[in-house]
Amino acid sequence: MKVSQHITAGSLTSYWIGYDGRIQLTFGSDEVTFDLPENQLRSLSKRLNEKVQEIEDKRAAELADAIEELQELG
Repeated sequence: MKVSQHITAGSLTSYWIGYDGRIQLTFGSDEVTFDLPENQLRSLSKRLNEKVQEIEDKRAAELADAIEELQELG
């Protein structure tokens, strides 16, 4: 039987990856602990890196636009 539950948590306050590979995410006083096989861990890592790169690219574009606007005014 598969049991699932959707929770709404606050901000991530800490995380831990144990030597056994178990992942623990803490949201204030709430905690989620789970295991991931290597292939899923690698997939998660890849997606997180892609998301961080998207954020960096957006910030770089915004900064370039701001610099260009300042140069046009100067």
